[in-house]
Amino acid sequence: MRFNSKELAYVATHSTTVDKEGVLRMKDKQDGLFKKGETYQERYFRLKGNLLFYFKNKENRIEPLGVIILERCTVELDLKDDVSNSFLLVYEGEDHPYYFACSSEEERDGWIQALHIASYECLNMQLQSLREQLQAKTGRDPIQLPSHQHATLDYESQGEPSEEAMLEISLSCTDLPTDSSGQPPNPLVVVHTMTPPVQQLWVKHNHTEVVEKCYNPQFLRTIGFGGSEGVETGTRVRLTIYHVVERMTGTMSQLGQTVFSLQDVLMAPKMSLTQSLQTNEMKDGGKITVMAWINDDNTSLVDIQREKGSESGAAQNLRSRPKSLSRHKDNLKTYFDNVISKTFRFATNNDSHVLQVQENMAESKWTLDIPAKLLKLWIDEEKQRISLLQDLGELVPEIEGEQVMWITLSAATVACYTDMLDSITDYKGPSFKPSCEKDNKELEFIPVNLHVQRMTVASEGSNHGKVYDVITHGAFTAFCQKFKNGGLRKLLQYQKDFYSSQSTLGFRTKMQQACSLLNDIAKLKTDINHGCERLCHAALQGTDTQLQTEMQSLTETVRELVRLCEDPILQLSAEKYMQAKSPSNTGDGLDLAASLGHMSNDGRSQGDKSPEKSWRWSGSNFVRSPTVEPWEVTRLNLEAAIVCLVSRVDELVTKSSSGQTTSWLSELSPAVIKLQSFVEIVSSRATLFLTFLSLMENKDHVKLMHMIKNRRDVVTAHAITTLVSGLAVNIQTNHKDPKYLQQLINNGVMVHFESLLSCYGEELAMLEDMTVAVEDLASVTFCFVEAKDDVFEAALSLQNSIKGGMFPDINRHCIHVEIPVPPNTYENLPPKLKQGNHIKVVPVLFSIGINEQATLAEKFGNTTLQERVNAESVAKVFNYFEKYMDDFGKSGEPQTSVSQLTKQLHTNVMTKKSKNVEVLHLAAEVCRKLKGVRFACCKSGKDRTSMSVTLEQVQVLQQEHDLASHVFWQSLDCFRSVGCRRDNTHKNTGVRKYAFNSLQMLYIPKLYRAPNGTYGNIQT
Repeated sequence: MRFNSKELAYVATHSTTVDKEGVLRMKDKQDGLFKKGETYQERYFRLKGNLLFYFKNKENRIEPLGVIILERCTVELDLKDDVSNSFLLVYEGEDHPYYFACSSEEERDGWIQALHIASYECLNMQLQSLREQLQAKTGRDPIQLPSHQHATLDYESQGEPSEEAMLEISLSCTDLPTDSSGQPPNPLVVVHTMTPPVQQLWVKHNHTEVVEKCYNPQFLRTIGFGGSEGVETGTRVRLTIYHVVERMTGTMSQLGQTVFSLQDVLMAPKMSLTQSLQTNEMKDGGKITVMAWINDDNTSLVDIQREKGSESGAAQNLRSRPKSLSRHKDNLKTYFDNVISKTFRFATNNDSHVLQVQENMAESKWTLDIPAKLLKLWIDEEKQRISLLQDLGELVPEIEGEQVMWITLSAATVACYTDMLDSITDYKGPSFKPSCEKDNKELEFIPVNLHVQRMTVASEGSNHGKVYDVITHGAFTAFCQKFKNGGLRKLLQYQKDFYSSQSTLGFRTKMQQACSLLNDIAKLKTDINHGCERLCHAALQGTDTQLQTEMQSLTETVRELVRLCEDPILQLSAEKYMQAKSPSNTGDGLDLAASLGHMSNDGRSQGDKSPEKSWRWSGSNFVRSPTVEPWEVTRLNLEAAIVCLVSRVDELVTKSSSGQTTSWLSELSPAVIKLQSFVEIVSSRATLFLTFLSLMENKDHVKLMHMIKNRRDVVTAHAITTLVSGLAVNIQTNHKDPKYLQQLINNGVMVHFESLLSCYGEELAMLEDMTVAVEDLASVTFCFVEAKDDVFEAALSLQNSIKGGMFPDINRHCIHVEIPVPPNTYENLPPKLKQGNHIKVVPVLFSIGINEQATLAEKFGNTTLQERVNAESVAKVFNYFEKYMDDFGKSGEPQTSVSQLTKQLHTNVMTKKSKNVEVLHLAAEVCRKLKGVRFACCKSGKDRTSMSVTLEQVQVLQQEHDLASHVFWQSLDCFRSVGCRRDNTHKNTGVRKYAFNSLQMLYIPKLYRAPNGTYGNIQT
């Protein structure tokens, strides 16, 4: 072992107090050149702690001969009894003990007792025994406070109360002493409480943030007392002020302390108590001021004041916290669980105006529920896709192999998704997915670290507060599938490159046109069915004019569908499909027109001999089916059906004008049913032909298509779950704003995603996944429904349309979400929203890398993707704002400022600047002014994300609430060191530290750096 011999010698010779000293005989080597062996020699011993020093004799104590460390050893009697009154020290794992002898039995027993209790292990056992006894008596484990200079204290491990505090205090100090080097101290206040007679020991209660280099600190974080059962005003509070020497290690020295009771504060004028601080040397250590206020729903404290003092004094003393702080926290509990709260008090540029702020963080209740419902929908889609591929029938051998492979892979997807659905259903862990579980395959579809971060701001004494929400989450990426081949954007672009072009110009692929056709046909099919319903309603009413008007509208819609049937892509797909049919599948049989000829009046086929559905794959072969009519015949049949219906309407109108009466509805019903049947056949056959086109376009790449589809499903599940959580909290915050509700109807809702991912290494692939996931949200619609019996479960369903956009997906339909809202929220909705009008989503993504990998990307890599994504999003913001202005014009309050902000945003996006975080700040401000939904993420949604949301909170306080400029950095440090985001790191990793290291701090922009002592090299 290493030791400092001079320091040990000094302890041995200069210690004024020792545990025991005296003369002992010790078996040792004999002095002298020719003397061999060991014998008992008289030595002088001094016991200090667990160190046993021995000298040659009592007179010669200038330097010890040696020292024995009394650890991991036992003291035993010498059973050999060669020498009277002897004992020995036996060390673990050592064969050679130390032998000692005393002059008397009494002296021997004294030394044995002293040596036995000298070891640290023995003292620790005694301490543990005493702690257990105290815990059994008081119900609490006593915690010792450091009283020595430069001791260490774990002030980060204090948990937060789970309920609202009844009484809160704010602390400030004046005239604190300097540190040992004569510099201003780094003060921290640690709060201990004791409630006699129940408690007889001080118990750690909470602590403030650390204020750097300040003699007169105003602590921003407030300390709460009591709960729903009230507060004991006799509780004594001890405030200990420390100078934090080193935040990384928690090394600190005590500056002073004071003690008071909660009743002292309540009875003080204006509930403000100032007391002197005393140092360990009982000297003056400055002053501390305690300012208290009462949460509004608790009246018992007011009654206590009135009992103890005068009525007028009580009225003057009363200071209550704004109701909005508690109310908005309670509102979160509708859609979120495990709400964590922190309260703060901030100064403004107006000395008479003080801000009271509550910070909340909570987990979404839908983190597991929505991915499970999406999996159910996708399992059904895969089964329908298998059925559709079977409907293609027997194809020529070179294509049949691809067909069988697609069916096999789809069946495997069904099995895989079913297993994952079972895993999510059986999951018993927390209601969020921590970042350390991001590689868990069973939870792959659950978004990482999904939380809401809420800040509620109110002026002291005001009953009105303002809420700012940001949804924080990990990147929408398939962590389990790794990033060897890049992310989705790269894979989809590769897939797009081998697709055939629609024309010689090559701007649009056949698959893009096919998906667009399917969506147009689905829309027209819906419009035609609605038109038929209106036509039948007009026939029932018996009005000529209305009947002719509805007929004209229906005719135009059907003829638009007929025109779509003439699309070259659709005709070519039908032709290729007929050519690809197996030669054995060309025999005569019932064609589609013949089957229609036998349809009954209710529109159903009399034998269900749909030719496409008579081929079924059994795993090895297909069953033979009859031939199918040419596509041109199907189109002509549709056109003939509408002509027939028009003719029938004209006849009825003519008869009506000549005075002949008849039941119009019974006369029109057969023709209407026949038209609807032909529309259904056109839709089914178009889907069949374009599925065949997809099969041909993905020939030799079916496995790649399924891999992309699975990866896209994963990130889509993350994105939709996160989106719905954000939409729910957004409507609950803004449901009383009529302009916002009208904005939802006219323009949809803007959802702004902020990414801090870099364009280097794996994070580049994550950003590629993220961009596709956010773009796909444009295909999501939602509506609001009234929650019944306080059950808030979102309902998800498939729409008729399929995913379109830059990278369409013929395998997946668009998602519609029904979001339940409380009755009081539902009452404020306009009629259109109550009727279930679909609201569209306008997603934008702005990304700026800020870590050391972003530096590498800028210097040695490529940031093209980041620049392209930001440019595309700026265009979307401009487009959304133009529509907003068209609807609201000058009545829209934020139009001037938003117009300026969007121009600044465009300028910054187009400016080539390293780590231009101003892009993120401007985009966030635009989103807030347009009442959009804010999202923020990095890789795990924990470290860089925490830096971002805390910075946004301080910027909001500065821009919107006149936060004093001199507390900007202190506020930032406060949110990051003692705010809710520290709890987020603990929930994810078990450690209250951000996962940064000192090297990363050098590359991260100053505004995004974590305070000293709050970060470390943590495994995430």
